[in-house]
Amino acid sequence: MKRLKLIAATLLLLLVPFLQSCLDDDCNGFDCFPEDTELGIATIHLTDENSTNEYYFTLDNGKTVYPAIKKYNDSKKIIEGQRAFIYIKTIDNNSPEAVEGYDLNAELFYIETILTKPIIPLTKKTADSIGDDRINMTHHWVAQGYLTMEFQYYGTHNPNQKHMLNLVDNEDTELVDEEGYINLEFRHNAYDDGKADLGEGLVSFKLDKVAKEMETAKGLKIRVNTIYDGIKYYKIDLEKDTRSNEAMTTQQLNPSNYTDNTYY
Repeated sequence: MKRLKLIAATLLLLLVPFLQSCLDDDCNGFDCFPEDTELGIATIHLTDENSTNEYYFTLDNGKTVYPAIKKYNDSKKIIEGQRAFIYIKTIDNNSPEAVEGYDLNAELFYIETILTKPIIPLTKKTADSIGDDRINMTHHWVAQGYLTMEFQYYGTHNPNQKHMLNLVDNEDTELVDEEGYINLEFRHNAYDDGKADLGEGLVSFKLDKVAKEMETAKGLKIRVNTIYDGIKYYKIDLEKDTRSNEAMTTQQLNPSNYTDNTYY
């Protein structure tokens, strides 16, 4: 799989030109992209709930993108609220193909979906299935109503041995604590997979179930049973710009690490 060289200083730069180098023969079934292709992290929105042919993207910086020229259109990936990497080339908003009402019009080359899940309740009955195996949260940001996290986990990376990830509301913990933080837990079930190699991934959790609390809360407090340091709590202050809690470098933000041959 080709590696993408992204030109990005922070996660605020969510529509980023990348350089196209020599590609090998493993293109995973899609054409190699032009040199001026741009990469964005976005949320998919349907303009017609009964059709997957009409949709647009909202980038994490708030800009909307309409795929005026579709070179790629996998209907299985076009789901309302689905998070994704999008590979596009912007076109002039005055061009014949462009549609009014969007910040950007673009030629769409490819969509790589990001694991997207809701917050679920953690109860005594569900605790065993949800699990609490060790995992690291290495980067995180809040944008467009989602908490997106890059994580590390150990596993054999056997395609028949999947891991499960969840963001949970623990019934034994007050949802909003005395400090004004919303208490959530990042849970991992490795299903007894071996600890052969350290892998990484990306997941987005929709925050609609705590949207009301977020209107007045100071921030999010995420409990994580980390790989090396045990249980840690990460505070995400919502009064600040949390889209770039820790700036991702060009090496860290690499979709091929997150979306190809994933085991979670």
